[in-house]
Amino acid sequence: MSYFEEMTQKARAAVSTAAGKAREVADSAKISASIIAEKRELDKNYRAIGQWYACENEGKEVPEAIADVIAAVRASQEKIAELQAKREEAECAEAVVPEEGKVCPVCGKISDTKFCPHCGAPME
Repeated sequence: MSYFEEMTQKARAAVSTAAGKAREVADSAKISASIIAEKRELDKNYRAIGQWYACENEGKEVPEAIADVIAAVRASQEKIAELQAKREEAECAEAVVPEEGKVCPVCGKISDTKFCPHCGAPME
């Protein structure tokens, strides 16, 4: 066997080994991605169960083991309601802007700037 043939065989063996390793890595990556997707789905289902439970037991006594979590959920709901009310007040206050300027094609606010200060859309 000539030197060239021997090197060709070694190169083919190396390529074959590399291809096998690449397939193993790809398979492992696919499995890892599937695991991550399943974990996301599991988390989504757990959240749905928790949300259902919190809504079903609103105003009722809950087991001591989750009383702190339910209290935190209710505190967050109250905080969100407060923040939404503040946002609505701010938007109403901003609505008293003089009628000069252009109407934003995205959010409908009036401004005389190049870009809408509310949503960032270019004012045409």
